[in-house]
Amino acid sequence: MDRRQFISGIVVGGAAPMLFNGCIGGFLANRKINIGVIGYGRIAHTMDVPGVQQFTDRCVVTAVAEYDAERAAYGKKVIEERYAAKGIVQEVKTYGDYREMIADKSIDAVLLCIPDHQHAIVATDCLLAGKHIFMQKPFAQTVQEGRVVANLAKAKGLVVQVGAWQRSRPQFRKVVNLVRNGRLGKIVRVEVGIGCDRSGGDRRPEPVPATFNYDAWLGPTDPAAPYNWTRCHNRDLKHIGDRPGWIQLAPYGWGMITNWGAHHLDITAWGLGCDPSSVRGTCEWMDLSGNKLWNVHTTYDLHYDCGGTDVHVNNKFQMGVKFIGENGDWLWCTRGAVKVTPSDPDPKVAPGQLGPLEASKPSLLADLQPSEIKDNVLSHGNERFLTSDDHFLNFLEAVAREDPQYTVCDAEGAHRSTAFCSLGRMCMELSRGKSEGKLSWNAAKETTGNADADKMLVPFARGRFDLSLSLKAAGLDYAKFLKPMA
Repeated sequence: MDRRQFISGIVVGGAAPMLFNGCIGGFLANRKINIGVIGYGRIAHTMDVPGVQQFTDRCVVTAVAEYDAERAAYGKKVIEERYAAKGIVQEVKTYGDYREMIADKSIDAVLLCIPDHQHAIVATDCLLAGKHIFMQKPFAQTVQEGRVVANLAKAKGLVVQVGAWQRSRPQFRKVVNLVRNGRLGKIVRVEVGIGCDRSGGDRRPEPVPATFNYDAWLGPTDPAAPYNWTRCHNRDLKHIGDRPGWIQLAPYGWGMITNWGAHHLDITAWGLGCDPSSVRGTCEWMDLSGNKLWNVHTTYDLHYDCGGTDVHVNNKFQMGVKFIGENGDWLWCTRGAVKVTPSDPDPKVAPGQLGPLEASKPSLLADLQPSEIKDNVLSHGNERFLTSDDHFLNFLEAVAREDPQYTVCDAEGAHRSTAFCSLGRMCMELSRGKSEGKLSWNAAKETTGNADADKMLVPFARGRFDLSLSLKAAGLDYAKFLKPMA
């Protein structure tokens, strides 16, 4: 199936799809949402699929598409068994090509549980097929491809929820709400701790498994890259929950700056409500001696300027986000069980570490009073901001409403947060052989003014794995989708 055949097959009569803004309707509120899963690895198995399967009254998982046939069969088995344990008989179809799955008009929404380098091209195809999307973070590998997907989601009026699930956790929501409503006054500094990866992997070529479509897995990247399971994922299904190698191997993943940055820098961007104007810093790179394969950054030290606020990102900080106000007061949030009601147990905190939700003074954590709440201080308003207690349920409710603005982490917000991360990655690249890298950012035009850096904004493309071809086949002007929409 070539790209033009695929696109024409999902557009009635081969005509260009109707583009519009706003909500589609609401008929999905009257029946269960049919969901297809694209990619069945660690995240699908341990998080995303169980995340939607718990809501049996709202949705049903009907299909799995995977380039690895063994994983597709395993996903089918596990999903059917989970339903059977609840007394539900549900057959799950499997596909070796996600394009065949999304051509099925009965599928309303998809879970994208795939490597980062595949996000944009697969998301684009799904949006052109009229599917709502729950996709893993980071939103995209490059800024331009993220812009295309965000614009296409808006133009098609489809729901996109990105898996920056900290937006649906109470401690992160509370801190962001307090910060955005001025509890700390002007924010002068944000300290962001993310962590770092370790060298490893194996560059020695191995035979490509007969059940694995390795060329398709490579997508828009170099087709000559030799196969080794540490480049892709573990072959032992008993360890499907293990961390895959591609996360720490460019160009499939950019390392912790986008992997965990898509969580903690997302909270930073959400709290500050602005884009960075510049970034400077440096990093260390992985040891490539011997047969080591993984090649992303290890330690790093970055400083972003966000409207006069210094956002300091360093692997030595405790994992989490600390907002520091003009008077020295601070609010802190990180992962972990948080005490929401007096009857909840106190969170377990390691010695010398901050808990999930803390402040320089306990009074800073007091609930906002009506007089403190600013009108529309958050993009979706305070009421909508406070509604998401479960990231998957928030997605399902948005799909049922057919309301793209109901999601707590929509395409535009995720694009901006991911661009925040990408700028750090680009700065690291520019620091090679220098004392530090420096980069300016024009958020309105989404350009850096640096020729070398601007090359890193451009999407990867190879054969059918090309965003411009996808849009062209649908009768759309690719150049228009590269620019921010009003």
